[in-house]
Amino acid sequence: MGDASFIEIGFIQRTHGIKGELLVNFTSTSSFNLEKMESVFVEIDGVPVPFFISTLKLLNDNRAILKLDEIDSIEAGEELIGLRLLVPSHKMEESDEIYLSDLIGYGVYGADQVFIGKIIDYIEYSFNATFEVKTSNGSQVMLPAVDELIIEIDTDAKSVVMNLPEGLLDLNA
Repeated sequence: MGDASFIEIGFIQRTHGIKGELLVNFTSTSSFNLEKMESVFVEIDGVPVPFFISTLKLLNDNRAILKLDEIDSIEAGEELIGLRLLVPSHKMEESDEIYLSDLIGYGVYGADQVFIGKIIDYIEYSFNATFEVKTSNGSQVMLPAVDELIIEIDTDAKSVVMNLPEGLLDLNA
C-alpha cells in the first residue's frame, strides 16, 4: 500500500452469521483500542476504504466479530474475506514499548560500535525471529532478533547495538 498514514491492524478471516458480520484476526503489535473507534478502513484494490463500525465483539486479544455499516449479507461480507484492516496512524495509542518489527530501517552495530548494516526486514518463524540486514558491501545477512543479543536500541539515532557471536557474519556471507 505504501501509505504511511495507515497502520495494518489485522485482516478479515471469514464471515460470521448471516447479517454480514466478520471474524477479524488482529496481527498488529501496535497499541490500538478498536472499541473507541467509530470507523476502520479496509484495503480494497490497494485503496483504504472507510467503513463505520456498527458493532464490535472482542473474542480475545487476537480476534473479534465486527459488523460494518453497509455490509448486510453473507455475500457482501464474503467480498471482504482476506482483506487487510487498517486504522489511521494518528488513532494509534502512544506507547513507549518498542517491538522488533519497528526496527526496520535502523542501523545495526556490533558491540565494538562497527557498522554492520541496515535492517531491511523482520521475519518471524514459529520459534525464531530474524532481522534481514543489508551490509555496507551490499550483501544480505540474517541475524537472530533475540533480546539476549541486543545490547542497546537508540530510537533517536535509529540504531541497534548487538553482541553477535563470533563468526556469525561469516556464516551468512
